[in-house]
Amino acid sequence: MGVTAMTKNTKTTLVDIIYDNIRKDITQGILIPGQKINIKELSERYGASLTPIKLALNRLISEKIIENYPRQGMKLKSVEAEEIAEIFDLRLMLDLCFTKEIITTVSYNEMMKEEFKRNVEEHMQSVSSLTSDSPVDVYLQNYDYDYKFHELLMKCSGNKKIVDVFHYINPFLYSNFIFRKQSKDRDIAGVKEHEAILNSILTEDEESLREALRVHNRNSKRTIGLILKVDKIL
Repeated sequence: MGVTAMTKNTKTTLVDIIYDNIRKDITQGILIPGQKINIKELSERYGASLTPIKLALNRLISEKIIENYPRQGMKLKSVEAEEIAEIFDLRLMLDLCFTKEIITTVSYNEMMKEEFKRNVEEHMQSVSSLTSDSPVDVYLQNYDYDYKFHELLMKCSGNKKIVDVFHYINPFLYSNFIFRKQSKDRDIAGVKEHEAILNSILTEDEESLREALRVHNRNSKRTIGLILKVDKIL
């Protein structure tokens, strides 16, 4: 199919483009969970040499999307509902541990405050425009907004190790496997829950923030868990 860019950003590298295209193929089910990854086949598919293919795959390995086994090669990770539930539990624990720090950071950091507001506003515009025919690029953009919002929360903790843990567990791993399986209503509700979280931060209401985080985590965990369980049955 050749390499196709997802962005006009002139700083985008060939590795970035290949990474985006592999992720799109995973999301659309062209590459399926448990499938063995053949580097030469990917090289032919994307019209690129082996080196950038390997570098893009290494990024996906670091994100837990692809697994690498010594002497066995690489395969696309199989995602289980139970594992995702455990990740949601860990994510909530991280969120609730740093509510005071999050509120304090945002209250003193205007740039962070504006970044949160911009994220929520742009995310709502994006999900509101979704249709059943929206391309995979738009879908992935929505989950990138989602990921960024929660990454910002962790950055506001002021604890770099916590941010590293967030990246390590990749709490949005599931987003690569539920393309067009979550309703638009739930997509919009999720962003409204982000709004509630942000409003609690801006009003410096810690109890309200903790409850908003619990509600968002519970609703997301239930929805994604059901989607993955139904997929397994089908």
